[in-house]
Amino acid sequence: MKLTKTRREILKLYDKIDYPLNAEEIYNLLNGEYDLSTIYRNLNFFEKEHILKSIVFSDKITYYYKPKGHAHFIYCIKCKKFESLNLCFEKQYKAYIENNMNFKITDHILYFEGICSDCQKKEGGKNA
Repeated sequence: MKLTKTRREILKLYDKIDYPLNAEEIYNLLNGEYDLSTIYRNLNFFEKEHILKSIVFSDKITYYYKPKGHAHFIYCIKCKKFESLNLCFEKQYKAYIENNMNFKITDHILYFEGICSDCQKKEGGKNA
């Protein structure tokens, strides 16, 4: 893999950030130094090389993250904020799926969408 300046800069972001980013966020974090098409091209390259993984939430935006084992997130549909969720029931789900559905699990991602407490407060306490 040729490690261009753009690729190095994108990977440096993921060394500091442990939640998914979309191309526009990366563009802003890199102060617009690279055009969006270059960022998209490199993100697709990283995904193809299994350096990053992507996920699409209900907003239909593709977010990329650096896999560190399996991933769990909570995602606010209002402000687009992520948090890592460090709770996993992998063993129970894996055993059920493999034993009852004859399906070999190789990886998983789990996320929940909703409205964070900050956005609930802005909405006047709805769903709080």
